[in-house]
Amino acid sequence: MMPAVYACIEQDLLAVEAVMNEALQTDEPRVAGLLEELGQFHGKMLRPALVLLVARALGPVTEDHIRLGAALEMIHTATLIHDDMIDEGRTRRGQPTPHVRFGNTTAVLLGDYFYTHAFHIVACMHRPELMQRLSAVTNVICEGELHQMCARRDVALSEEEYNRIIHAKTAALCEVASAFGASNATHDQTQAAADYGKYCGMAFQIVDDCLDLSGDPQKVGKTLATDIECGRLTLPFIHMLAEIKDDAEREALGQRLLSVQSQEDVADVRALVHERGGIESAIATARHYVKQAHQALEIFPDGQDRQVLADVASFIVEREF
Repeated sequence: MMPAVYACIEQDLLAVEAVMNEALQTDEPRVAGLLEELGQFHGKMLRPALVLLVARALGPVTEDHIRLGAALEMIHTATLIHDDMIDEGRTRRGQPTPHVRFGNTTAVLLGDYFYTHAFHIVACMHRPELMQRLSAVTNVICEGELHQMCARRDVALSEEEYNRIIHAKTAALCEVASAFGASNATHDQTQAAADYGKYCGMAFQIVDDCLDLSGDPQKVGKTLATDIECGRLTLPFIHMLAEIKDDAEREALGQRLLSVQSQEDVADVRALVHERGGIESAIATARHYVKQAHQALEIFPDGQDRQVLADVASFIVEREF
């Protein structure tokens, strides 16, 4: 959470939480008990914040924006529940992940529960164009996750393909969130808002991939080094390997990255990508995306609301490592 940046939308975010809680309510005592035990499990509220902050910058925040923010955060939460299970992540926000607490089967069903209730929120708005875009972006997310799984352990993964993966699995939802916030704006402003969200999402995922290699688990609040253990080649690895001109050396290093078996191996790989400048190079790419996000905002009315959006983008690459 970014309290200083989110301060202007604090009440609206509380309204988003209220819509989420209402949507997830059930008359079945056993299911209600499970949800109560789960507690306030969701992401950093970046997606609803994008909806709300863009809406403030281009016009008033409406009830539709609140409901769309809730639906987007619930879809994101579903992906977190499923991703933690796939990656065997044991903690998030410093708490045990749902599959650790309840088992894999229940975690799968919980993720599905969040997905279906998110769609129900938007269906009840009776705006088919919003439902179509929400379902389309959810298809993109699922395809992105499948793409990432199929690309595991490929040391020849290109930066271009990596970009397609992270756009699908992360940036696309941020892109739609910002576009939803601009629903009452001009065509050019709506496109600029979508671009802003896309660039923020790209930077956010790159930084997350860097944090997986260099972050402090206590500060980040989740299990780290899962990319190494799952055989995923993220941007720090791709940049590091690209700097090696000798094919045999590059192949040998690539195989070393994929042969991790112990925590000592993980520590060695984390140190190696640091020493070879992979993280520094990837963060430079994230900063470039933030710069593009700032440029996208130039069409917005000048003022404090636009500055807050710029600050949100800047915060993405200022998180602790």
